[in-house]
Amino acid sequence: MENDIKSCITAISKVVTEDSITIYFQPVVSLLSRTVIGFEAFARGVDETGATLASPACLFNASLPIQAQLKVEEVCLKKGFEAYMPLYEKYRDILLFLNINSGIYSRDEYKVRSPHQQAEPYRYSPRMITFEMDAAQLKQDVPLEMIRKVRENKYRISIDNVDGSIDCAERLFAIKPDFAKLDSKFYRGIEESEGIKQKVGAIAETLIRCGVMPVAKGVETESEAIALARCGFYLQQGFFYADSADEGAKNDSFGDKVGRVSNAFRESRKKGVKRSQESFRDIHLLLKSTMTRLQQEEDGEMNRILDELLKKNDNLVSAYILDAAGKQISKRLAGKSADPFGLRILASAVGSDHSDNEIFVYLNSGFEKTSGFTGPDSLCRDPYRYLAGFYYKEGSRRGRILILDYIDVQETEEQD
Repeated sequence: MENDIKSCITAISKVVTEDSITIYFQPVVSLLSRTVIGFEAFARGVDETGATLASPACLFNASLPIQAQLKVEEVCLKKGFEAYMPLYEKYRDILLFLNINSGIYSRDEYKVRSPHQQAEPYRYSPRMITFEMDAAQLKQDVPLEMIRKVRENKYRISIDNVDGSIDCAERLFAIKPDFAKLDSKFYRGIEESEGIKQKVGAIAETLIRCGVMPVAKGVETESEAIALARCGFYLQQGFFYADSADEGAKNDSFGDKVGRVSNAFRESRKKGVKRSQESFRDIHLLLKSTMTRLQQEEDGEMNRILDELLKKNDNLVSAYILDAAGKQISKRLAGKSADPFGLRILASAVGSDHSDNEIFVYLNSGFEKTSGFTGPDSLCRDPYRYLAGFYYKEGSRRGRILILDYIDVQETEEQD
């Protein structure tokens, strides 16, 4: 190990002395807007011929003396800002993702430093510069003082190589970066695995709840790109988006790939919307017909009517009725799509107060019907929706509220 470190120091010294840091850019793509929203800068220690003088494992070795790490940091930042200038002059709205060694700024003797200080001479718009930290480095120390300075000066922050762990989520909530990049090892095989899709979708939702824009890095294939977009990762980067030539010697350009993936993603969304509309229409008809029965029958029959409804419709999760004050007056019955034990956890029994529920709030704001998203929860592990509306018994001016929870019809994945 000691010999390896000495070799790295020698190689780094040569790279720095000969000014042999080269910057390569990889695009970060938005599949929604079909545009490049930014570039990540990769620093490599190579000479004029492209020969490697210091490998990335050597150049960014965390075991190097701190002075060597600091020198590499300064040189890579300088080279990154210089290489970005032509892009910035041509496209003022293109982001620069620039990797930084957060371990340096966690040390007491370097807490006065901040990477944004090296950006100031270039007079870039701070909102176009994104300083990227590796999630693994943040497990040990979070450079809160540096992050505060970067934030105060209006620069952006990205966390690289995030995962779905609780520890990672806690750091994201604490730091609140602008972007978080998902490590490819957490989604590899997503095209063929429903479990991986659910996991990745949950990570995307967590990131969005943190106020973070999810980015999938390391995308290698078209099928991966489409599956990731369906799970909420509309921003992507990876070797897939590099220009290449296929076996037929036809150029498979960056624009071609983005266009194909974007079109496939949009088509899948259109199909999903159409199926969702059909599902909503069917549930709306059920709501109306059930309301008619409830109006015609005695109140003592409401539980029987709901029970029959749930037995006949497999995609219903639950059904229940509130009075005009938000008090539950029927049982909340579980359908075939639900876990009946979950009702005990939800504590949705006769007499329960639902007046703080968004359904009740909306319907008492002048609307006759409302719909929305509910799950997943202890009642149903799959996402589900609700449709609710007022109905009136003859001779009564105070309405009742019928609520139907249902599984939306999801798009069936196309089989190769």
